[in-house]
Amino acid sequence: MKKQLISSSILTLLCGGLIYMLFRSTTLKMFSWYEIIGLGGITNFLRANTFQYSNQIPEWVLFSLPDGLWIFSYVSLMFAIWQNSVSNKNIFWFLIIPILAIGSEIGQLFGLINGTFDFKDLLLYIVGMTLPFILFKKSINLKL
Repeated sequence: MKKQLISSSILTLLCGGLIYMLFRSTTLKMFSWYEIIGLGGITNFLRANTFQYSNQIPEWVLFSLPDGLWIFSYVSLMFAIWQNSVSNKNIFWFLIIPILAIGSEIGQLFGLINGTFDFKDLLLYIVGMTLPFILFKKSINLKL
């Protein structure tokens, strides 16, 4: 089961990253990082064959899905690290990143944090946080 959790964590992390790499604007900071680590050529090659399709992909896939995938990845990794055990001692580590993401989106709604509130972002944060609990429920050991 640990391999399945780690695999799902890596897969969803990569999928979210690929959406950004292939379809998002090159003005994002990560593209300068690609250049620094020598991946600029590969990134540019891949984008040359995919970016043209970005206008055919739903906005929620381009702008909200990666965040949900990353939250899913994080929670799955926490399950792997904590050997499928959720307790009072480790629940903080399971929830800190999802709560920060959800909290920042709600903060945007009320103008407490810079940015634009997006209900789709909020929804996908929540789905990304809860889906690992649903998918792996048979192997989870809750000790709350």
